[in-house]
Formats: sequence, structure tokens, C-alpha cells
Amino acid sequence: MGIVCMNEVLNHFQLLSNCTEGELELICERRHITIPIRWKDRPDGLKSLIKSMIYHLEDHHHLSGVLASLQETELIALKHLTQGHQPPISIVPALFSLGLILPVRAQHRDVWILSERVRAALDDFDDSALSLQAPVGTQLNHSGSFRFSLALVVILLRCVHGVRVLKAGLPAKKELDHITRNNTLFSANLSGEEDASLLFTLLHRLGLLWQREGRVETLIPAVLAHPPRWIAERTFSYLVEHDLDAWQMPMSEHRIFFLQHLLDRPKQIVKVDIFLHFLGTLRQFDAQKIREQFIPFLYRMGLLDMDLNGHFLALSEHGLALTEEYIHRNPSSTRAHWALFEATQDLVIQPNLEILTPLLQNPHRLLRLAEISSLESVDTLANFKLSHDSIIKAVDLGLTIGEIKDTLGLKVPSTVADLLTDLDRRIGEVEIKQNARLIETKTPELAKEIMVRPEFISLGLKQIGPNLIEVHGQGNINTFLKEAGYLPKPSRFLPLSIDAQEDLYLWSLAGLAFIDEKGLNHHLDPIRQMIRQSLQQIHDESPSLFQQIQRRIPMLHLSGEQQPMEETRGILDYATIHNLAVEVTYLPPAAHRTQLRRLSPKSIEEDTLVAFCHLHQEDMVFRLKRIHGVRLLNEKGWNRDTPQVG
Repeated sequence: MGIVCMNEVLNHFQLLSNCTEGELELICERRHITIPIRWKDRPDGLKSLIKSMIYHLEDHHHLSGVLASLQETELIALKHLTQGHQPPISIVPALFSLGLILPVRAQHRDVWILSERVRAALDDFDDSALSLQAPVGTQLNHSGSFRFSLALVVILLRCVHGVRVLKAGLPAKKELDHITRNNTLFSANLSGEEDASLLFTLLHRLGLLWQREGRVETLIPAVLAHPPRWIAERTFSYLVEHDLDAWQMPMSEHRIFFLQHLLDRPKQIVKVDIFLHFLGTLRQFDAQKIREQFIPFLYRMGLLDMDLNGHFLALSEHGLALTEEYIHRNPSSTRAHWALFEATQDLVIQPNLEILTPLLQNPHRLLRLAEISSLESVDTLANFKLSHDSIIKAVDLGLTIGEIKDTLGLKVPSTVADLLTDLDRRIGEVEIKQNARLIETKTPELAKEIMVRPEFISLGLKQIGPNLIEVHGQGNINTFLKEAGYLPKPSRFLPLSIDAQEDLYLWSLAGLAFIDEKGLNHHLDPIRQMIRQSLQQIHDESPSLFQQIQRRIPMLHLSGEQQPMEETRGILDYATIHNLAVEVTYLPPAAHRTQLRRLSPKSIEEDTLVAFCHLHQEDMVFRLKRIHGVRLLNEKGWNRDTPQVG
């Protein structure tokens, strides 16, 4: 009991003074304490170091974290030391290097003692709270590797072609059935639907899903812009950080606290009740919601392994990798875990055009498959159904035949190969200039054929060039052409950056430019939303940066090649006759890059255009060869002499 007496006499400063300089530095290293610069060169350096150490060693947050990270045997040894029982020699180095036990005498290392601060922290524990580990031989059920990540991928695949949502933004009951049916990743009951709606919401908040006219679709460019593992890692961070009251989840800080202490016991099986009780001794903690809501969800998503009765648990391999990356922010330490998730697996195309491929593979490849087919079922294998209509729809969304061939691979049935070859030959045989209501054909023969087709009588067609047809009637030109068996050239947009350092990815602005060039295509609608939000934010936060962007935007309106002269003349003639305004991409004589000009054409005289320039507010003459592109605007032309109604 002499030990207890000495503990009453020696304070924390005196106990640390019994340590050598090397031992003090080791304690600082293990407890992440900054050592004062050149402390050994100063007369009071040792005293200053010990005072700094005491401040950090007695900090409640850091001390609680260190105690919670200890093994069960180490915690019990500390608890017994408060009663005067010396710790086993085998664990003394670990406890001493953390500064939890300190020597009573400077020259001897046979008697150890606790500082008053450590003793007070241990008083909150009882022995039952320290018996955390499950009995040797306890078996856990493994709910499947990558289950959480694969569940996210399935939702993205199901939403590629859109799902209907309610006003609250959650999928309707029928759509939840669509997501969870024929899907072994979600249980066929209410909890399966709740899990799907929760993951759906997290993906929506992350910006990988976008809502349009009561439907939500996967924003594929946003998914493909990031590495495959990023989807799971960022969604996991939202899972532990965001408000999830609608699913009766505990507070965010309690979710993080629970995972932090599970991470401190990697590959350990703990007793659920005792572990939660132990965490409750460290801080205020909603153990009930953790047990009833959070733990079951983590188990269903394959992030925890548990026994059949739910008495014991441990982080699964997948849960350990995600928690490790989230807590320690070190993706390199878990790189090996993601190898299977980033690989591309073989696929088999059946004679009935069913595609079978493992679900566990690069989700980018699966999304490409979902673009050209429909997802039928999900198990170990993902089952897609390919069809003529699904390929045509993919082409309409901007995929090229070459990209479709790359997605399907070399081993395709002859029926699919023949279909792709025929489509490759026919796609783009006609191109719609929607803003000017013009149809451009590949050959003059095709233009003549369209002019005599009876299906197009209501469109009021007029041929204004060998390959150019003007539309005077009403109706959807694209629909008429498709119903007649033609395949118009689809719209395309490319991701671009406006600066060499790629600090500002305004690829969405390039997409907006192609809306003007090629006509509005529905898959670019989310880009319009992104543009409005991002530009408004930039305008509010940095007006000077906004001005830079404004100056660079016109560069993105170039389509890559100069518009044919006859087409330019045809549109300008049409605008002149009907008194319509146009927007031209113009290269001034002294400039090194093109500019956008809004004009009201008045006449074309030989190789020049006479037009009212809305920028300079006067009539000007423009050489036609310097006009690289022209777009008809749906507004009346204007000049200084025209009276304005206002």
C-alpha cells in the first residue's frame, strides 16, 4: 500500500521528472505532442518540455481517445493499478510509452503508478465495461464483400433511364420496388426499401443524381469524372456526417464516435452491449439508436460482420477500408482493397441479346452498359437486356457506335455486329439545324429522296441547296425523320477547362455552347442548372473571376470546324428576308480569336454582309469569309431607326 501513499505525494510533474530525456521524447512521439525547438539547449528546457507535456497528457479529449484505443488487457491492467496491483511486465512498455503509467523512482523501473488525471478518468469505468472482446472461437456472418459500394452502383444503374419521384424527392413506392426487385443486395421487405431510399438520398445530395420534371436520372458525366472508389468513399462520408433524422439515425457525431472506436480495434470481435456501455462512459452517447438503427443498417450494407443473434460485431473488410479512409484521410493505405472494384471483367452476350457480367467490377463500365441496354436483375452477375431500340436511344444520348463497340468488346453475336455496322453507316445521314429549322443531308440524292417522301408534306419542305432543306411547317423534325427510318446526327458535348491549370472545370459551359449549336438535347438540362448555380456563386464570391470567365466563354462556342459558306449564306438570306436576328462567330481582321456578335442582317452584297451590330449600335459591313458560324435567333431584327415599344 506504500504505492498508494506515494501516489498521494507525487504530482504529475514529479512523476514525469523521473523519466529520462529519451523516454520523454518517446511519450511525445506516441501521444503526438510537439517538442519545443532546441529544448535541450535552454537552461529551463526540461521544465518547459514537461509542462507542455502535462497540458496535452491531461487534456480530456486526448486522454479519453487514448484510453478508448487500448486493448482489453491493457485497460484492465490500468484499472487494477488503481487498486495497487502492478501491471504484467509484458504490457508495461506499451503503457509507459503512452505516458499512462510512470515510474515511482528515477533510477528504477520496477514500480509503476498512475497520475491523478489518469486515475480520475479510469474511475468512470467498471470491470464489466472493460470486458469488450468476444470469447475465443466466436463466429460472425459475413454479409458480402463490397455490398455497400455495389448497392450504390445498382441505384445508379437503375436511375440511368430515370425513376419517378415524389414531391419530397424520394422515389415513389413503385419505383422503390423497381430498384429493389430482382436484387439480392436489398432485402425484400420494408428495411430493404428504407435502405434503398437512404442510399438514393445520399447519392442525390452528392450530385450524382439530378431531378427533372418529376423524375430523377443518373448524371453519368459526374460519375465518370471521378475514380470508381470515390463514389463509395464520398457517399460513406455523407452517411456519417449528414442529418438522417428521417431514417431515425443517431446524431452525426455519435455515428462518427462509434466508428472511430471500432477502427481502434481492427479485426477484433467485440460484445455489442458492453462495447456500447463502454463508449457511454467516455461521453454522452445515444446507444439505443446506434444499436437499433445504425448497427443493423451497417450490417445489411456489409460494413459490419455480426453473429446470428446480434451479440457480437466487428468491422468487415469493406467497412474497415471505408472507415480507415474517412477517419485517417489516407487513400493509399486502402488502395489494395479496391483492386477488384476498379477492374474490368469479361461479359457474355447470349443469342437472345442478354448480357451477363460480374457485378463486382469497375462501375464506369457497368454504367456504359446501362446506357445501351436495360438492367434486368442483379445477383452475383448483372443481367442487362440489349435491343435495337436501346442502342438507338444510346446514340440519341450522344454515344458513338465506336464507344458502344468498345463497351461490348470484341466477342459479340453476328446479329449485334451487323446491327452496329448498319447503324454506323446510317447515323448522321441527316443533321438537324434546329435553331434555323434546316435539314442537312450527307448527299444530294438523300435530299431529293426526303423532298418526295409523303410523310414530310406537313413540314412544308423547301430545298435551298444541294444538301440543305428548309422547314416551313410545324412539327418535330427529329420525330418525323426517325419515324421515316432516318437517323439524325446526335448532339455531343465535351468536358473542357477554361485555364491551363485546370482549376476551373467549366465543362458544363461547353455543353451549353453545343445546345446553341446543335439544338437542345434533354441530357444537357442538368448542365444548364449547374451553370446557373456555379456562375451565380462565382459572381457573388469573386466578381473579378466572374469577369474572366465572361471573357472566355465565347471561345467555347466554336464547333471545331468552319461552317460551309453556302450554309452561312442560306441562313443569312433567310434572316434578311424574315427580319430575324442572328448570332455569328466572327474573326475581326486584327484579332487572334473569334468573337460572338449579335447582328440584324440587312443585305448580302457579293462577299460581304451589311448588318446592324447590336454591340456597336450601328450598321457595319462584315466579310463573309470571316464569319465562321451563324445561328438564327428566335427574335426580330433591330436597328437604330426601328421604333421600340417600351
